Amino acid sequence: MTAIALPQSNRTTPDEWARTLSGPPSVSSDAATWPTALLKHWVGTDPTMDQPPLDHHYVVQHLGGAKQVDRRRGGSSISKIVEVGTLTFVPAGTEFKWHTRGPIEFAHLYISPTLMARTALRFDRVNELSLVDTVGCRAPLLEAIYAAMRQELYSQRAASPIYLDTLLETFLIKLLLDHSTASLRHIRSRETLPSFQVRRILDFIEAHLDQALTLNDLVEVAGGSPFHFSRAFKNSVGDSPYQYLLRRRMTHARHLLMNTDWPLLKIAQSCGYSATVNFCRSFARLLQVTPTQFREGSRQRRS
Repeated sequence: MTAIALPQSNRTTPDEWARTLSGPPSVSSDAATWPTALLKHWVGTDPTMDQPPLDHHYVVQHLGGAKQVDRRRGGSSISKIVEVGTLTFVPAGTEFKWHTRGPIEFAHLYISPTLMARTALRFDRVNELSLVDTVGCRAPLLEAIYAAMRQELYSQRAASPIYLDTLLETFLIKLLLDHSTASLRHIRSRETLPSFQVRRILDFIEAHLDQALTLNDLVEVAGGSPFHFSRAFKNSVGDSPYQYLLRRRMTHARHLLMNTDWPLLKIAQSCGYSATVNFCRSFARLLQVTPTQFREGSRQRRS
């Protein structure tokens, strides 16, 4: 069935729709920690759900186990057994009634049409840019990236906006390639940033190691296109923006551990972490030693 979008003026925001459901989401991102997109996870809501025309596209990940999903609009309907982890793509402006038979658990990733259009700058348009309306699609790479975004939000620490943005950019490009009315435009095989932009970005990162940076923060400093940035940055520097930021934070942490008596919490905060446990986990993962062990080892070497 072809979905027909309603005019923008008649559309509902994701948060407005969420307030009408039978229960609040068990997990939800927020604009303060991740301003780029919105991800919500529900468990145990009413099996029947009326979806108004939204001002965002959204992608469902079906969780909790296999189930039968019925979707109706007017006189047309779809009924399908969907497997756990599969995805449903819903274009902005469409309106449906949903009914689920089986375990009620799902996540919604809401994507603004503006963000989708910006991502599509590296694509050729085919008719009007939109998602291809699909229920219960098996898409292994998208499923894995979606799960990684959920895991980052579920973790017992402050989510990393730049890590989420990096995952989301890859997700959106693959989504546009395989599940939208866009086709890939020829792109130069090796995009790079001018040296003055690289210097400006690296200086900005160095001056803001203690802050929760997003990908858009770096793009604004660079002054270029947001959806060529990550590839061009990696081609120019050798690391993705997230990897580079992590390495610089850990280098800064090593300096503080060797040259100050600051407690671990103060060092963690100086490196952009709100909690010591998250800082220690990142440090150990990258350097194969805990911050305490590193500090003790450096003191022994000096004595």
